[in-house]
Amino acid sequence: MRLHRKRGPRPSSRAGALLLAPLVVLLALPWHGVSAAEAEDSCVDCHSDPDFVVTNRKLYDYYQRWTISVHSQEDVTCVDCHGGNARISSKKGAHGDALAASNAKSAVNFRNIPRTCGECHEEIYAGFRESAHFDHVVAKQQEEQGPTCVTCHGSINVAVLNVVTVEEACARCHNEETDNHPENPVEARSLLNKFLSIHRYYRYITVRGDPADTKPFFKQVDAQIHSLSIAWHTFDLDEIGAQTQVVLDALREKRKEVSRVYKERRDAR
Repeated sequence: MRLHRKRGPRPSSRAGALLLAPLVVLLALPWHGVSAAEAEDSCVDCHSDPDFVVTNRKLYDYYQRWTISVHSQEDVTCVDCHGGNARISSKKGAHGDALAASNAKSAVNFRNIPRTCGECHEEIYAGFRESAHFDHVVAKQQEEQGPTCVTCHGSINVAVLNVVTVEEACARCHNEETDNHPENPVEARSLLNKFLSIHRYYRYITVRGDPADTKPFFKQVDAQIHSLSIAWHTFDLDEIGAQTQVVLDALREKRKEVSRVYKERRDAR
């Protein structure tokens, strides 16, 4: 039986969480203390052994990457993805039903990774299932497989693609040599750059707007931004572009309004 972490209440503002994304690295540093996951986990007891630096560097690196990850902060442990039993101290007992990634039944097998990640990221998984990428991942007898969650985000200490990295990531498959929509990487970079503008407008309105006035607006735009984050995982660039423009236009107009009111109040002092 696989063990799963208990999910806490979801944040009231998803857009606010997106705006705080750059702080993830800071919050994930080792000085954050011992998490509940580390306190009661035989996987941690074993894999944190510094001797692995010499005897099994791969396992040592896996553990180190986990300690600075958002997964560690959220008490997502080894068994949540790999299986096994973290309450048993013996190696055989702890590994239990855990299977190697090469096993087709493993939760971290290439084709199964989207479903495994989707156990927590349900809506993102639902969006990904609509994509051509997903069709390639699950296709049988196919030489060229599509990307999974870990292709873009990494497997343990996850990363979020930005305007610098997104073009390179997409170009691994979409390039002139493959002739597989080589225009996609540049378009993805352009769309993500617009998403940065969304963040900038959002922050301006948050800082200078009247909370009583902006609360209804944010309720609507937060839902739109959440929908946009799901759309990104469908990889439908036309739809992503359309949704991005709607949000960007709404925020731009609200920013103008907030700026005008702010200047009027400042001049009236």
